[in-house]
Amino acid sequence: MAAAGFNLASAGQQERRRRRDQLVTVLRSYLIPRLGEPDAPLLVVVAGPTGSGKSTIVNSIAEGEVSRPGPLRPTTRQPVVWCHRRHAERYSRIGSVECKVVGDDHPLLEDLTIVDTPDIDSYVAEHRAMTVEILHHADVVVFLTSAQRYADAVPWEVLGGIDRRGSEILYVLNRLSRRASGAVSDYAALLRRHGLAAGPGDPAVIPVQEQRVRGEAAALPAKAVSRLTDALRDIARRRVDVMSDITSRAVAYCVDEAEAVAAGVLAQHEERLRLEAVVDRVYEDAFDELTSELDGGSLIRTEVIERWAERVGTGDVARWIKGSASWLKNVADRLSGQPAAEVGRIEREARRELADAVTVRLERAARAVGTAWEVDDAGRALLTPDLRAAGGDVSDDTEAVIDRWLASLAALVEAEGPRRLRAARVASTGVNAAAVATILAVFSATGGLTGAEFGVAAGAAAAQQGILEHVLGQAAARSLAGSARDSFLDAVRQVFSAEKGRYRRVLEAASDPPRLADDVRAAAEAVAVSSEEFHAL
Repeated sequence: MAAAGFNLASAGQQERRRRRDQLVTVLRSYLIPRLGEPDAPLLVVVAGPTGSGKSTIVNSIAEGEVSRPGPLRPTTRQPVVWCHRRHAERYSRIGSVECKVVGDDHPLLEDLTIVDTPDIDSYVAEHRAMTVEILHHADVVVFLTSAQRYADAVPWEVLGGIDRRGSEILYVLNRLSRRASGAVSDYAALLRRHGLAAGPGDPAVIPVQEQRVRGEAAALPAKAVSRLTDALRDIARRRVDVMSDITSRAVAYCVDEAEAVAAGVLAQHEERLRLEAVVDRVYEDAFDELTSELDGGSLIRTEVIERWAERVGTGDVARWIKGSASWLKNVADRLSGQPAAEVGRIEREARRELADAVTVRLERAARAVGTAWEVDDAGRALLTPDLRAAGGDVSDDTEAVIDRWLASLAALVEAEGPRRLRAARVASTGVNAAAVATILAVFSATGGLTGAEFGVAAGAAAAQQGILEHVLGQAAARSLAGSARDSFLDAVRQVFSAEKGRYRRVLEAASDPPRLADDVRAAAEAVAVSSEEFHAL
């Protein structure tokens, strides 16, 4: 259960974390320790608001001083445990709370241990925290309030949690005057409205009349607390059955809450998938745009295409269409020797054009994801300045991918037609020149150069095809341009996937894997089966 982090900041997460925490607390603080020591005395915790008379009631039950009362608030600053002498060492600490222990041989303590706690509404936060933690360990809670304080709002949430997990609760209305005869029924009505009592006749609603305390112990007469004492004696007499009933209800509560935790894990996963779908859609749209411009011949600026055309001689297009051997020689001469620097310059310019085309779309995609996530609670909480823009290394990564693609392209050119390259006397510069020609053939295409009608094109695009066909041969040229296009898109998709991965990693860190829901349900089912076997004994 504790493995469910619920860190994705969606609207329902706070409630999911609250239920998870309550469940884990019941398991760790109550159910596991109690089932581990089924023969231990039942822990009875006396709790209530400031001035409700908790210490006086405990002293009255004990018929002696256990916890010193007083007019100053807060009176009880540390939990006081009234237990049998032989159990004294057990209760020096309850959970992480250090307690004052008062050992006694009172017969009630054979089966019960009673704890007087600090005020549940104390202005001292540490005192409130102590009481809440002690209550997590309680088998039975004696909730004490007065005729003046029973309508206070502070205890209801705490009481609701104790009731839901199945602990026994005795509601005591203290300091009742003769004029406050309607307070009991009014208090019972409040309990019913909060789902905490069966009705006005419920014996768990125990009135204690206001009267003078007696003796050094500042205790009430035994008769004044007789109904409460009788209720505690009855619980002590039925200790085994009471413990079985309480733990059975606690297990049922845990199993039900485990299902809520599992459902929360799956709901969170759906929220994660919704945010991932935004990322996928944005980056797929950007990639489709890139592909469309590639196939439309507009990905590389026309000026770059024209400069290459000038370099190989666009005026000779008609001659290479006729297959003039002298034209091929002229092209080879132009692309060999000193002019190789020009080939390299155009190659670098084409590389830069490609890198810019990719990074611009990645920047747009990142901004689009940021805008979409901004209107979602979970997405907005996850957004950082880094996620509102493309990754800091995207330019370098894109250039590296394109460099690797160009290197593979040059190798592909060399593999496709080594004889023709040598015959054209461009064995060194010719590989790079043919590679550049391939690039520009692909990126100046109108669709004809990369589709079924490979030979249908015009102008500069056709010039690149002509160079490839003369240098490599028609079949090899067709294969080379098609392979170049596909391998370019594959290379670019890697960069897009890496950028999407930034968002996926953030979502993965903030959410829980859906398989956790199955683990939680399997654990809950196992606990339910074990509980049936345990409580059947």
